[in-house]
Amino acid sequence: MKKLLSLVIPAFLLLIVTSAQAQQLTLVAMGASKSRIVIPQKATVTEIQAAKVLQDYIQRISGAFLPVEADNIKQQRGEILIGNVNRPELKGVPKDKLGKDGVFIKNTGKSLILTGGSDKGVIYSVYTFLEKYLGCRKYSAAVTYVPKKKTIVLGAINDMQLPAFSYRENFYRDATDPEYQLWHKLDSHVGPGKSEWGYWVHTFETLLSPKDYGQDHPEYFSFYDGKRHAGTVPSWDGAGVQPEAQLCLSNPDVLEIVCKNLQAAIKKNPEAVYWSVSQNDNVNYCRCDNCAALDNKYAAFTPEQKMYSTHGSKYPALGMGSILTFVNKVAQRFPEKIISTLAYQYSRVPPKGIVPAKNVNIMLCSIESARNTTMEKGDTSFSSDLKGWGRLTNNIIIWDYVIRFSNLFAPFPNLRILQPNLQFMSTNRVSAVFEQGNREIGGELAELRAYLIDKLLWDANVNVDEVMNDFLTGYYGKASKQVRKYIDLLHDHNMERSGYKMSIFGKPVLEKELFLSDSLITVYNKLFDEAEKAVSGSPEIVDRVKTARLPVYYAMLEIARDEKTGKRGAFFVAANGAKIPNPAIVNILYDFVYQCVRHNVTRVTEWKTTPLEYLEDYNKFLEMPEKALTKILE
Repeated sequence: MKKLLSLVIPAFLLLIVTSAQAQQLTLVAMGASKSRIVIPQKATVTEIQAAKVLQDYIQRISGAFLPVEADNIKQQRGEILIGNVNRPELKGVPKDKLGKDGVFIKNTGKSLILTGGSDKGVIYSVYTFLEKYLGCRKYSAAVTYVPKKKTIVLGAINDMQLPAFSYRENFYRDATDPEYQLWHKLDSHVGPGKSEWGYWVHTFETLLSPKDYGQDHPEYFSFYDGKRHAGTVPSWDGAGVQPEAQLCLSNPDVLEIVCKNLQAAIKKNPEAVYWSVSQNDNVNYCRCDNCAALDNKYAAFTPEQKMYSTHGSKYPALGMGSILTFVNKVAQRFPEKIISTLAYQYSRVPPKGIVPAKNVNIMLCSIESARNTTMEKGDTSFSSDLKGWGRLTNNIIIWDYVIRFSNLFAPFPNLRILQPNLQFMSTNRVSAVFEQGNREIGGELAELRAYLIDKLLWDANVNVDEVMNDFLTGYYGKASKQVRKYIDLLHDHNMERSGYKMSIFGKPVLEKELFLSDSLITVYNKLFDEAEKAVSGSPEIVDRVKTARLPVYYAMLEIARDEKTGKRGAFFVAANGAKIPNPAIVNILYDFVYQCVRHNVTRVTEWKTTPLEYLEDYNKFLEMPEKALTKILE
């Protein structure tokens, strides 16, 4: 028996080795290649683009130039098959499973197949191949890593990937870069390419404006406090005006006007799939008898049973009765389009007795949730609403928020909740996600945040630690360990156990005894000093480390302005009682603003306050007359 095993085991191992060798495919050997890239004779724009991307990167990696040819030529060994080519190997591709964006990569031993779903799956397969199998990285719109390899030999590959969500939008500025967007398999409602969205959100004003109809037809608008509200009020960003209320959704004329105007918009942009018919950005819904009857009829709760608070005001959770009744009627008129509507603030609670039409998309917003704990654990009201909507439909997009609007550079340790939140969404029938990051250039750890979100939107179960460490090593080089320690310290001292709610509208002063304590900020600065020293021979990476430190500086500046005097204050008190600006704070202010300006940072807070405006405002504070300052201190 032993003798038999001694003969069988080597034979088995030889079989494995032989099989592995049979799967090997050499694309480039010592900078030269006999391979070629094959595309369909009548290739689509996406297939041509995918082929050119692959050709470019293989040449950058190895120096070898692989020609792109049509599939009407005779087949040879070593071909890279892009898209729906006329080759027998494509018969084994499970096209019915790939949907729009699925990725399929296979090394047959004679050829490499790079294909995918009906929309962008082919080009996603090329970028996946470059990253996963050739070691390339797209860390940010400006930073791409391309390894140098004179020889490219592929082992066995049989890789099919399907996205966690059918629509994946990461609202960071980098995600509007064309290649970054394709590399990370992202969608966008703002471009640069063709968007699936015709209208995005808050469209009642667009579809039936108080400017056009308010004076002659006040009955089209919300009734409450004994009258119709058909006017406008100053917009929240100060840039203009916005409707003071919503539409009267039980009025049949409103339905006809909205559908007429929507039809005109669709005619101008027929390729767009999603069209939002959704409430204006206020809580002034219609309480007329007919609208109130619909809201009451389909309400799962009485309004007072659920009270939500956003932007400093409380309002009852009315439900979706009048809105969903209206939107279902609109959707019936446009069966080839997806009609999206907001489940937001007063309309967030799922209804009973009515379900969204098949082509109605529910955009559910988590604006009220704490950001230092998961939505499932820390916001049971929202998670309950999400589960409720998941029982009614699988056509749900979550509008999630991953930054601090009011202070874009404030340290915001919410990275550890990104994955559990997205996993929770995926298990509750969410099909699409919009992660609202920083629309401006810059912000706290913007490149890392965007990168992590990109990976999680594609695969909610990805190893986040591995992704983060890979990014930090590639982006910060020898400073990666210090930057990782800084991130871990921030999160280790996060406030879940203290009961504090970290809000997207908060500010560093609220956390100055938590993860922004004086002792911790001292440690953070020491880590960044060490990080800069570790990469002192690389000016480009030193600059990235300086940018990563900006949130610490911003926190120090904001706390100093709040404290005014004392160890952390912006002023020293001289022996004669005079208030003297603290030179350390002044230097930090100058460093902060200069680094922001160097990198074209657009805003310090969303919509307003450029870096130079921040400097001007802070200087006015530092130059405050002695009497005024003394009065404030008193």
